[in-house]
Amino acid sequence: MSTDQKKFSVLRSILWPIHRSELKKVLSMLLLLFFLCICYSILRNLKDTIILTAEHSGAEVIPFIKVWGMLPGAIAATWLYTRLARRFSRETVFYLVISSFLTYFLLFAFVIHPHSDQLHLDRLGNWLTLHLPLGFKGMIAMIRNWTFTSFYIISELWAVVVLTVLFWGFANDTTEVAQAKRTYGILNIGSNVAPILGGSIGILCTSAFSLPVGNVGSDTWGQTLVNIVLVLTFLGCAAMGLFYWIQRHVIAKEQIVKQEQEDRKERCKLSIRESIRYISKSKYLTCLAIIVLGYNISINVTDVLWKEQLKRYFSDPNEMLIHMNSITVGIGIVATLGGVLFSLMVSRLGWTFTALLTPAIMTVMAIGFFTFLFCGDALSTVAVSLFGVTPFALTVYFGSLQNCLSKAGKYSVFDASKELAFLPLDADSKLKGKAAIDGLGSGIGKSGASLTYQGFIILMGSVALSTPYISGILFVVLISWIFSVLSVGKRFKKMSSTEPLVKAPTETVNVQS
Repeated sequence: MSTDQKKFSVLRSILWPIHRSELKKVLSMLLLLFFLCICYSILRNLKDTIILTAEHSGAEVIPFIKVWGMLPGAIAATWLYTRLARRFSRETVFYLVISSFLTYFLLFAFVIHPHSDQLHLDRLGNWLTLHLPLGFKGMIAMIRNWTFTSFYIISELWAVVVLTVLFWGFANDTTEVAQAKRTYGILNIGSNVAPILGGSIGILCTSAFSLPVGNVGSDTWGQTLVNIVLVLTFLGCAAMGLFYWIQRHVIAKEQIVKQEQEDRKERCKLSIRESIRYISKSKYLTCLAIIVLGYNISINVTDVLWKEQLKRYFSDPNEMLIHMNSITVGIGIVATLGGVLFSLMVSRLGWTFTALLTPAIMTVMAIGFFTFLFCGDALSTVAVSLFGVTPFALTVYFGSLQNCLSKAGKYSVFDASKELAFLPLDADSKLKGKAAIDGLGSGIGKSGASLTYQGFIILMGSVALSTPYISGILFVVLISWIFSVLSVGKRFKKMSSTEPLVKAPTETVNVQS
């Protein structure tokens, strides 16, 4: 009997569906992913703190960076990676990419950041401020503080290049389908636990120790930055060392497979126009697309609003970083708990209830956030008497709680329930539908939200003045998301109770029993 045909007990199939012969590979891959995810958890909070607390900057710069910085950056990184992959082995490319990131971070901490006042384009920024409308403040800040903008982009590219391309590409190339079905859940839980340690490390670096290195003098924030970058360097070097060991003691004994699946991946790549055309032929896939778009639009919209409040509430970058790292710890705890309980929730409470958790939580938290944001003066007495804090502080904490719960829901129940919704479809609908929906979610959802925000900021002049309009759009998106979940839930229940006979959407997806 082959390894994949061996049966587990019921309890072990839930908690640890790993054969003894796979133990070395799974544990080493889990530890590698853990190192890389910890780095991103630290970088995610650090890049936001740097850009939000910079002079002449604020949350209004984020939509501009995501469109005019992240999009070209991702394209350039993809182009560079393909060129490296053609000339060097996968192992060499891994070392080159990780080393390049670490070199930049060290250069930023020890050279660029200490001299940022001299490097920044203040004269150009002042000239642009005089000649451009107030709504272009975010774009001007992006140009003026170009070194901080570059750090934001490079840090965000860690998720795109290192996690998505390097790690998951490596995992997919060295793991058979049957093994992936059993082991990827373990890797997912490990990636959810990583933010707990990442956030804790970030908090530790702000206050617990100080290293006598770098030209930081008495600059507390500069010392924090040096501490964090040194920790990132250690984790990155540990990841490269572990990858070296995996290549020589684990993967050398594994059969390199997946050629057939790579061919299928090539066939299922769709343009945005083809994706919209394919999805529009099926009500089921249309609703699934609305669900994915709903999350991406909502999280990108609320992220900017929340960070604008953080910018106003925290004047000390160390305090902001501690707050954001505390949220990251919370995300890791809640996401891990949700991931462990997902199967139980789906089996006992149903797909619809589980899929509704994320939009319902985001809606409730958004109501609290905007209530204290818009009605702060009227609620000041109530807020102080009941909670002992000002309405503005409650706005920040409601936004923080929403950010924590929504991202934890995404990493635990949202992604899993979305993937589960594809299972009753036929093979062609699964393949093309998933490619189309994932493409639209990352493309239109993220870029569309940033472009919309840019438009309102340019027209209205600031994030604060555009907030009423953005809040209206947010609630429309949330309501559409909830109704789409209810619609998919009804069809999912019908299809799950019968054999998966759903046809590819030449016209509509057949949901009749």
